[in-house]
Amino acid sequence: MVKPLPVDKVPAYLEIEPEPTELQNSTPATPEDETSSEPQGSEHYYQHPPPPTTPQMMYQPPKDPAKEMLRTIKAMLWSTAFISYLVVLVLSFIIVLAMTPEIQEWITTPSVPSVDDPSVLLLPEGVFFLIFPVPLLLFTFSGAGFQTWHILMLVILILAFSYGKYDLFRDWLSRKNQVLLSLTAPEKAKSSLEGVAKLFMASSFFSMVYFVFLAITSVEMNTPNFDEFSRPELIYGLFNAAVFEELVSRLLLIGVPLVIIAIINKWKNPLKKLIGGGLDINPMTMGLITFSAIFFALAHVGGWDFWKVPQVLVTGFALGYAFVKYGLHASILLHFSINLTSSALEIWPDNIFLSSMLGMVFFIWIIIGCYFFFDYIWRLLKKLGIIREPRPVQQMPPNLYGPPPQTGHHSPGPPTQYAYNSQPGPPPSNIPPPPRVQPEPKGFVCPNCGNTGAIYAEGKLTCMRCNSTFGEDRSKKQETNEKEIFDF
Repeated sequence: MVKPLPVDKVPAYLEIEPEPTELQNSTPATPEDETSSEPQGSEHYYQHPPPPTTPQMMYQPPKDPAKEMLRTIKAMLWSTAFISYLVVLVLSFIIVLAMTPEIQEWITTPSVPSVDDPSVLLLPEGVFFLIFPVPLLLFTFSGAGFQTWHILMLVILILAFSYGKYDLFRDWLSRKNQVLLSLTAPEKAKSSLEGVAKLFMASSFFSMVYFVFLAITSVEMNTPNFDEFSRPELIYGLFNAAVFEELVSRLLLIGVPLVIIAIINKWKNPLKKLIGGGLDINPMTMGLITFSAIFFALAHVGGWDFWKVPQVLVTGFALGYAFVKYGLHASILLHFSINLTSSALEIWPDNIFLSSMLGMVFFIWIIIGCYFFFDYIWRLLKKLGIIREPRPVQQMPPNLYGPPPQTGHHSPGPPTQYAYNSQPGPPPSNIPPPPRVQPEPKGFVCPNCGNTGAIYAEGKLTCMRCNSTFGEDRSKKQETNEKEIFDF
């Protein structure tokens, strides 16, 4: 039996204040009255402090100055790189649109020497080819058909550019301060155009490293002689490759297999998989990206040589990732960025200011591209389960408010040490499981035979199986009660 504490030994935080009366309200409190409620004697009583009420009182782990400095540098590089990328992308797009009349005139002007008779000039021809299973030329077209083809490729480029801009502004306007977050923290930039910028800078970094490797090893790569091309021919060839090669490399080699897989697995809206987007990186999608990148790289051997394959293979991985993650418009914009970021130099080759500005911009892209390149590789290895990070040990903040309140008094002594940061051990294995409590049956159950059927008559229950009778006769009990009342 637990003995209650004396009134004078009850801790202050367990006392219940009585409701004030008029007499108590009219009598002022004295210092003796204020101290009379404290416990007497040598015992010490602990009072738990109140919880924090302002954010300044909450526990915040200390910040690492080195990490904060690196985060600031990364934010500055990313914001500068992305804004400059948008400017260069818009400028390249305007150049392609402005070159449309000149390209149309080039298409309708005989300028290609005939193979049989070089003195005879023929109209330029467009080509339609496939890269799987081998590079195969299907047919050529010229004249009005070539003009129509040029307009069709231009319309697809305009749609891709428009949707990329729309997705960017939609993400920026999705919530408050999203623009600031996207421009200062690249991991918070989630739109397709921002993803294209990251992939472009990562692939540019790898191309630079690969070209430095070729220069150190004294390897000369065979490249087409672009100086022989006229300006409209060069601009058309670069932007047409950005659109058409994505159709035959990503849409046919990734989108079509995704539609077939979606139909077999009965996914919702399987035709939407044709243009990619909204898919995660897993072994299936990574296999399709690799399949497309290999054939895309081998298709460039004819115009260059086998030393071009490693560079185009990595670029093909970036283009496939953009197609799977963001959609066909993203891979077209990425291919367009790779081909035409220096197109302004083709229009103004002697502009020193433009050349120096593009040189500075490319330098910034390569620096931040180094971070994106290794970040993509690290995340890809984690997605595929090749690298598994150990789970971080969650630690509690230091004890700011002291131990919990005690329910009784204790003798003075050294303070108790509370191990808040210690890891909890495994539960003991010798604790028996709690016994299962059988629910009590409801209704009549005969204690003699266990039967649940009975007949109620004259205030008694009679078992229908063993004829046992239970209960009192209410009529006799009522007569007995009346007799006792009258006798009283």
